[in-house]
Amino acid sequence: MSNKKSYMILRNAFKIYTERDKYAYFYDAKGIMLTDSAMDYLIRLHWEDHFKRFSSEELKKIKDFSRGKIGYDCTGFIWAISGVGGSANWIFEKATVNKTSVENGKAGSLLWKPGHAGIDIGYGYAMDFPIELHTAEIVKIQARGFTGSGELTGYDYSEANHY
Repeated sequence: MSNKKSYMILRNAFKIYTERDKYAYFYDAKGIMLTDSAMDYLIRLHWEDHFKRFSSEELKKIKDFSRGKIGYDCTGFIWAISGVGGSANWIFEKATVNKTSVENGKAGSLLWKPGHAGIDIGYGYAMDFPIELHTAEIVKIQARGFTGSGELTGYDYSEANHY
């Protein structure tokens, strides 16, 4: 049995949430300080697959909002709170066990839909980093359209509850 308990995921998530003004969603940022050079690098790196859809005015707003903050995207957030990393699809397919419906998930479980991940925080709510110009958010699980739930490997969920 793992000595890492599922409540540790929740503790780490809520720590980030209580300091959410320090953080910004930025695609492929994995806990880096969002300087102009770091953001420009990520924009160049992911121009075709992500940033091309934004106008120059939108990119300026994104950079202004993000500058000086610590950057995460949804999977960077999962990595920061659990140590489990990869794409949203990879994490769900390869790094979760006891996959179930969202309604039958446990607090601390990964929530997934194609291309996006979050954490079940219980009572029908999720925490995630959703999109540019946002930081950590708490929302109703159904508002994000998550389609699956799974326990992250390496964590003991025996004391976690279904809510």
